[in-house]
Amino acid sequence: MSQPIHDDEPDTGEAVVRALLAADLPHLANAPVEYLQTSGTDNAMWRVVVEGSSDLVVRLPRRSGAAGQLTREAAVMQQLRGSELADVVAVPAVVHVGDPQPAFGHPWAVYEWLDGDDAWSARDGLDLEQLAVDISQTVARMRHLRVSGVRQRRRGERGGPIEAVLERLDRWLTDPAWNARALIDVDAVAAIAAQAVGLPDAEPVFVHGDLIPGNLLVLDGRLSAVIDWGGAGYGDPAQDLAPAWSVLDGPGRQIFRRLVEADDQAWIRGRTIELEHAVGAVLYYVPRGHQLGDVMERTLGRIIEDASGA
Repeated sequence: MSQPIHDDEPDTGEAVVRALLAADLPHLANAPVEYLQTSGTDNAMWRVVVEGSSDLVVRLPRRSGAAGQLTREAAVMQQLRGSELADVVAVPAVVHVGDPQPAFGHPWAVYEWLDGDDAWSARDGLDLEQLAVDISQTVARMRHLRVSGVRQRRRGERGGPIEAVLERLDRWLTDPAWNARALIDVDAVAAIAAQAVGLPDAEPVFVHGDLIPGNLLVLDGRLSAVIDWGGAGYGDPAQDLAPAWSVLDGPGRQIFRRLVEADDQAWIRGRTIELEHAVGAVLYYVPRGHQLGDVMERTLGRIIEDASGA
């Protein structure tokens, strides 16, 4: 069953899913449904088993910010499926976008089901050097895409000006409400962040913006699909270097860096962007007992390892 992650999030349980399907897609109202326990935190996802056809996924935003992205995400995904990105990786097809209803006060969506496991669930059996090659090809394709209906990263957002990302990281570290020293090595994080001070910003390109393990599907040992495009937009290309630390180990990281041709400044910016992401997620999700906290604790450890030259 769907368990709340955030304070004051709406009900995303089975009864809500069935009410939405009955209203908009009545032929699916009685289909078997299964809650997907993932490391994602913005949306609850339910698999719908469709007899005689491909299965589907119902996606219910858990927060208003995610709900605001949903319609834009659907438009982005439709464009990506017709782009050169589709030559190297799958993007789910949009089946239905539903309006808010009495049972659920946000827009919601139904996507096609894609086979495969996310890179966190499959982490113990992955060939990370091969995965580094696959992800690098995907990142390279994305950088050249022109996608309409998305905006440029704003100040303070990951992928926006690096100075503002550093300011946001400093707030995570210093605001007593987060008690950062109880969960992370604040001094090590601050030392890594200091390497990015004064770096010039890069010209924005199209970025996915959240290439963490839960958003990368693998099938037969290869990257097969990229999901969760709600945060896609134009930003620092270094933002999509995130898999170097969120997914890959040391040898895979070096292969990835070479293939995406990241120079020293891009590498430091990318590491700093993902550092802020990891610190914020550890401080927010570890106390809530959500597995994204585990994902980001590993990411943070790899960032510290990379910065130390280990």
